[in-house]
Amino acid sequence: MPRGLSVELVVQSAIELADESGLSAVTMAAVAKRCGFTTMSLYRHVASKDELVRRMLDVALGTAPALVSSDWRAGLDQWSRAMLAILDEHPWGIDVPITGMLGTHAQLSWLDRGLEAMAGTTLDDGSKAEIVLLLNGYVFWAARLRFQVPEEGPDVIPPDFDMAAYPSLARAVSGGIFEDGTTPEDDFVFGLERVLDGVEALISRVG
Repeated sequence: MPRGLSVELVVQSAIELADESGLSAVTMAAVAKRCGFTTMSLYRHVASKDELVRRMLDVALGTAPALVSSDWRAGLDQWSRAMLAILDEHPWGIDVPITGMLGTHAQLSWLDRGLEAMAGTTLDDGSKAEIVLLLNGYVFWAARLRFQVPEEGPDVIPPDFDMAAYPSLARAVSGGIFEDGTTPEDDFVFGLERVLDGVEALISRVG
């Protein structure tokens, strides 16, 4: 006997579609077909595709995991890695449009947890919020590079390109900056450490 249609079924079916084929594959018609119902029947549970995507993101992100350390740096490191792990599982998350407001319980949960990580610092609340948003932006950018830039492919700079006008870049390329053998995980950790170094410098300066 087929399951009755529900918000939960609609959202889960949409997430499965997005995981398989990307966010662009999520249409009301495609989700309805996957659920085994008519397209119009979906509108009794979600008002629009925008609402559906918000619900998808809410379910995919989930509640931010509890912090395992009271140290601010360890907490923000854990926060960042946990978010990247979710994006690894649901790559379509990087394609969800930014609306300018935190529209889901999950997003509020992650913001709250990031602020919690810095509770013991001397930073003011505005600075803490800016740092959480900075880390969020870094994680999403790192995920975008991980998903959209091939690990192996054609030369980054065409071999017949005249590098004479870019001497600093030419020296770096000759030094093998694009052939350093690092993994996407190495690159993520390097960038994360530099962001956290900046936060540490700010905390020291504030006192």
